[in-house]
Amino acid sequence: MRLKIALASVVLLVASALTCINASAAGSSYYVDCSAATAGNGSQSSPWNSLATVNAHAFTAGDRLLFARGVTCSGQLKPSGSGTAAAPITVDAYGAGSSRPVIAGGGTVYTAIHLYNVQYWEVRGLEVTNQGATVAERNGILVELADFGTGSHYVVDNVYVHDVNGGDTKNSNGIQFRVSGTTKSTHFNGVTVENSEIYHVDREGLTTSSSWGCRAIYACTSGPVWTANTNIVFRNNLIHDIGGDGIVLRIGADAVVEHNTAYDIWMRSAGNNAGIWTINSDRTLVQYNEVYRVRRPCCNDGMAFDSDGGNRGVIFQYNFSHDNEGGFVLFCGCSSGWSTSGTIVRYNLSINDKSRILYAAGESAAQIYGNTFYIPSGSSTKVIEDNGSGSTKATWTNNVIYNLGSGGYDQVANYVFRGNLYYGSHPSSEPADPYKSIANPLLAAPGSSSPDGYKLGPGSPALRTGLNLVGSSPKDYFGGAVPVACRPDVGFHQRSTFDDAACAGTNLVQNGGFESGTTSNWSVTSGRAFIATDTVHSGAKSLKLGPSQASAEQVVAVQPNTTYVLSGWGRVSAYDTEVVIGAKAFNGTSEVRAPAFVNTTWRGGSVTFTTGPSTTTATVYCYTRAGAGFGYCDDLTLTRQSS
Repeated sequence: MRLKIALASVVLLVASALTCINASAAGSSYYVDCSAATAGNGSQSSPWNSLATVNAHAFTAGDRLLFARGVTCSGQLKPSGSGTAAAPITVDAYGAGSSRPVIAGGGTVYTAIHLYNVQYWEVRGLEVTNQGATVAERNGILVELADFGTGSHYVVDNVYVHDVNGGDTKNSNGIQFRVSGTTKSTHFNGVTVENSEIYHVDREGLTTSSSWGCRAIYACTSGPVWTANTNIVFRNNLIHDIGGDGIVLRIGADAVVEHNTAYDIWMRSAGNNAGIWTINSDRTLVQYNEVYRVRRPCCNDGMAFDSDGGNRGVIFQYNFSHDNEGGFVLFCGCSSGWSTSGTIVRYNLSINDKSRILYAAGESAAQIYGNTFYIPSGSSTKVIEDNGSGSTKATWTNNVIYNLGSGGYDQVANYVFRGNLYYGSHPSSEPADPYKSIANPLLAAPGSSSPDGYKLGPGSPALRTGLNLVGSSPKDYFGGAVPVACRPDVGFHQRSTFDDAACAGTNLVQNGGFESGTTSNWSVTSGRAFIATDTVHSGAKSLKLGPSQASAEQVVAVQPNTTYVLSGWGRVSAYDTEVVIGAKAFNGTSEVRAPAFVNTTWRGGSVTFTTGPSTTTATVYCYTRAGAGFGYCDDLTLTRQSS
């Protein structure tokens, strides 16, 4: 009997040891201590002692790969195997103390950590370097999919990547998520990089890239068809001393870049670089970031933010930009055939940015509203610098432009300015603005380094003097609520309290939501106006117009010498299509339009106008003015502006 028990115990011990090295053992923990004198079996008491051993193992769902704190493993970590949605594979640290485990590529490998054609991985708590004897294309952490299909769930959390002396190419990064290959449509779905630091890296800090980026608005008509990376989040990272770009989001849809700090950017690269930018992407949301000390040693860029070529519907909001040599923001549909449109820049603060606030190099329907721009005395920073193409169209509304310098505005005829406050210097190029103010906005402490210094003070003329913008941000830079019906404050700070219910007016548009199921009350282009039920902003129906040119118009009764707000929601079915709402014949031949709707998702828009002394009617409209697709309008309203 004792012999049977002893034999059973031996079998159990052997089975237990095998679970540490068996590739089919799900949910196991494997330990690595590269300072161990001998190679073990991967258990905590007998850890592996080389990356080669780790790389030879096939990991499975729920496994944990743990590296000893304070110990350096040299070479490349390139594990195999994938987790599952319910049980991802985790890489983390073990042991006492706070020192990180180090993966040191030593410049002898292309990337220190390479997750290649795997998914459901989480990497936490590591320190990563890849410093070579000479500069070459190399990376710190590279997550790569090649002809893979959809790769899901990647988390990089609390890592420290530094000293990666990559070459001056955009394939050299601190951390990059890269799609390569041209055979099978491939993309990432679910990437989070957060709470991490990237320092002294060339050329780029934190980026995505993809070979699947061909679409017409990016001047590409043949090649791997645009396949967006989705559910991408870059959050709460510190990125500094970067040779070139800080954060770059390429070929994504609905990515979020938030709560990051990037400074000392473009420290060594010979090309153009910026702090945080996105290219060939849809609806990237860049918010709550601080960017400063982006250099501009040459060339054109050097700004905090950039909506680059082939973008649709990018939003920059609640960001703090200061002391950047190339300015605050770039619009760059700037290569032949590129089309960038629908960028929104709202509720940001720019202090002492140099060169220009906006570098305009191509955007067809941008909106810049609710921002505060501070240009100090002695500065030559322009508010707008055009690259000479005259290809940027933007509407500026409700901004505080506190300009104590000498810089002015290029190509003002290309822009619409409404309801901005222009204080300080008034260059000859300062635009006409039918609702402008030039009064001192009474900021709390202009010239200070803190955002609090640019809040509106008591009695500011910017209080309750802004123009209404349906679909605007629901809050200001500081998180305070922004009114919808009441008039907002001008600038990035909403100081005033409000009661939207009390400010709400009567809608003068009949059948503005098209819920009647007909185009009654509207005069429409025959054969090009339809009631849609497949896409609506609210209710069950909307108006579908197209192909261009197609319109729906309605004559409404108005009062003389009265200011009105026309608002509504719109979207398009194709990237080449634009639809607008507007008003005309309210003061002779006067006409105004809200910024064009160019996105394939619903967005709001508004425009304010004042009737003439004898005006009793005005014509409001929805108009698909360009493109082969359809434009949609919904929830059109016309109300008197609140007092």
